[in-house]
Amino acid sequence: MAKKDYSGLAKTIIANVGGKENINSLIQCITRLRFYLKDESKANDEVLKETDGVIDVMHASGQYQVVIGNAVTQVYDAVMAELGGLPEGGEAAETAETKEDDGKNPVSKAFGNLIGFITGSMSPVVGVIAASGIIKGILALLTLPQLGALLNVKSTAYITVSAMADSAFYFLPILVGFAAAKKLNGDPIVAAVIGGVLTYPQLVTWGGQYKTMFSLGGFNFQFLNYTYSIFPMILAAWLAKKLEDWLRDNLPDYLQMIFTPMITILLVSAVTLMITGPVIQGVANGIADLINWVVSASGWIGGLLIGAFYQVLVIFGLHWGVVPLVAQQIAQSGQSSLNAIISVTMVSQGAAVLAVALKTKKKGTKTLGISAAVSAFCGVTEPAIYGINLRFKRVFISGLIGSAVGGLITGLMHGTMYGFTGSLIGFSSFFNPKNPSDLTSFYAFLLSSAAALVISFIVAWVWGYNDEMVAGKKVEKKQRPGSEAKQKSETLTAPVAGKVIALSSVNDPVFSTGAMGEGFAVVPTEGVVKAPVDGEVAALFETGHAIGLKTTAGAEVLIHIGIDTVMLKGKGFNVKVAQGDLDGIKEAGYDPTVMTVVTDKHDVNIKLPSVE
Repeated sequence: MAKKDYSGLAKTIIANVGGKENINSLIQCITRLRFYLKDESKANDEVLKETDGVIDVMHASGQYQVVIGNAVTQVYDAVMAELGGLPEGGEAAETAETKEDDGKNPVSKAFGNLIGFITGSMSPVVGVIAASGIIKGILALLTLPQLGALLNVKSTAYITVSAMADSAFYFLPILVGFAAAKKLNGDPIVAAVIGGVLTYPQLVTWGGQYKTMFSLGGFNFQFLNYTYSIFPMILAAWLAKKLEDWLRDNLPDYLQMIFTPMITILLVSAVTLMITGPVIQGVANGIADLINWVVSASGWIGGLLIGAFYQVLVIFGLHWGVVPLVAQQIAQSGQSSLNAIISVTMVSQGAAVLAVALKTKKKGTKTLGISAAVSAFCGVTEPAIYGINLRFKRVFISGLIGSAVGGLITGLMHGTMYGFTGSLIGFSSFFNPKNPSDLTSFYAFLLSSAAALVISFIVAWVWGYNDEMVAGKKVEKKQRPGSEAKQKSETLTAPVAGKVIALSSVNDPVFSTGAMGEGFAVVPTEGVVKAPVDGEVAALFETGHAIGLKTTAGAEVLIHIGIDTVMLKGKGFNVKVAQGDLDGIKEAGYDPTVMTVVTDKHDVNIKLPSVE
């Protein structure tokens, strides 16, 4: 199969985030490109949302997030290739995050910066530890007495494969340190070496024994075990970056190569082992234990609330603040009851979008829905949420209802997870590797997942979606009480002679799902396109296939002539006169349907023509 070329998409994205000169830095996570922009107002949300290959655009955590979906890695590589020397994170990002006065509340800004830093440090390693978790779960499955103990825990095969699965967790500080340093534009090798210090076998052994390093004023400084840990290494990477910068400014050039890494490794490793590591690890372990206790003690209450609202965090990218806590729980106790509830929320959103995919007769929506459902069942819900569920808000709510019930069941049964990977693909993470005959959590997974899947699917099918619904791109601004009488009104007419049809009938998901806004379409019988309302031309695509109007009352309307007709590169269009080449569009193999979409009402009451 030929490798797909994403260079065109990359150029479109770069152009519509304000160009290379507007980009401070770029990082990626599982489904989205996270830009740090100098000026977000220069980005063109509407064009990006209409672009094939882009699911949605979000403004969150101080980032301009372009949601791509499963192809995010290929698109990221293509964007970075176009940008050339742009840093991945780096000083520019730090400047954008911490130095630019954007008028935000200092507390919310600091929180956004923290989430952004955690995102940049954790997102590169999530896929690896998720895959490792699946391997560990499969190993536990193969040792089950109920299956005849196909694999002996003392066998060479088990120990070898177990090492493959455990290595990502055991050496997690090295991986996180490397990723965090790249995010900060520090030296990733130096950070990895510091992570290696934290996981050095002899120090790990002493950490398991709580061996005393030294005593000071009657206080004993002890070694701790930092394998599986995250937070101490994230801070260590930040300290290393600050120290490196200071040394580069103050050491002579001829001493830089050797003494900068030497001093950084010695000082940061010592500070981490003696001070910051024990403090952070203690706090992190305490928070992880507290969350486990709250979820376990509250049972159904914790399960219900977390199940109902966790995926709301995903909308804003704030779930990255929870990921390290889950990893910390697994590192501390070998299990995470919180992750067991999170797992069922992924199943629910997948079931909701699957209902849409199976119910709809729109080809584009069906294709996107099936792809998004598979992604959600594999543990990544963003394609489902941004592609369909959130645009049809009832579908998203249907998923929340199902996950609330699934979380309730998980809490009642005190289900927990022994691995990182959730949703249906993570079934093996519910087997207890230390006690293979204990299937309590696996039964909780089966029952909660089945309930979440069935309930979300049925609610979405019956209440959440039908093909007559119009997808929204944003929540409309509420009118003040009593202001309706003063609201301006305008009536749109068909811009071209022909049959007026519902926008949902158009064979293009960008329009049929309502992502661009409400409107209507016309199957034309001639090639003369006129303005559907009084106003002025606000935007004109050079290919002539699309025109943006600003109406007299202030609403914004888009006229899009044909589907994929941008590929004609202007052939058949003449914007200087009224006559267009309708036959030429048909002969070229393109659908000539003309879409009229209200992209922004601006509080104007828009009346659409009747659909035939």
